[in-house]
Amino acid sequence: MKKIFTAAILLLTLCSLCSAAENAINIPLQDTSNMIQEFSATFVEKFFDEVQTGKLYVTKDRTRYEISGKDEIIVTRADQKVLWLIFPKFRAYVEQPYDIPQSESFGRPEEFKTGNLSREFIDYEWEDSYRLRKFLVTVKYGVDQQDQYYEWYRDNFPLPLRTQSLDGQVSYEYKEIKLKTPDPALFAKPPRYKKVTLEEIMEMEEKSRK
Repeated sequence: MKKIFTAAILLLTLCSLCSAAENAINIPLQDTSNMIQEFSATFVEKFFDEVQTGKLYVTKDRTRYEISGKDEIIVTRADQKVLWLIFPKFRAYVEQPYDIPQSESFGRPEEFKTGNLSREFIDYEWEDSYRLRKFLVTVKYGVDQQDQYYEWYRDNFPLPLRTQSLDGQVSYEYKEIKLKTPDPALFAKPPRYKKVTLEEIMEMEEKSRK
């Protein structure tokens, strides 16, 4: 359950990091360029007793993903077709190719059923004066295996406001949403940082533990 639940979350946040999962569950992509919104939000990820928080910043062609307590930042630049993995404690970054349009990363889903994934509308719920639409998502693989989880959407936000396992033990939620353009400096290549490879970062991490 954790594997498919995590894949579903990452697909809706940083599509470049889980394109393999996208292909595996055959999620259709539609023309959603007019649905992309610029915003920032705090996210809360719960896995049983473990809770992790962070920040997400999004524009029409850029994203920034930060995890609280982790010395790593992910910035995607669809306009430059690059992804930067930034490591502030080493004053270093890794550059990777990134060729996924932002509209495919942050499209608003509709009710559909195709391939191995289906989304079924369940009911409306109210939260903080917003009317949310609750869906049951079913992912099938193999002959008789499947996973299910819930998603909640609100009309003016392009991502699931909350994604949750059926038993409520695992969840991913956005809070403190601000529907305005984030500071452009958040998406800039870090000045005076050294460009390194993933292998070099791993060596740095290993040395820092000694």
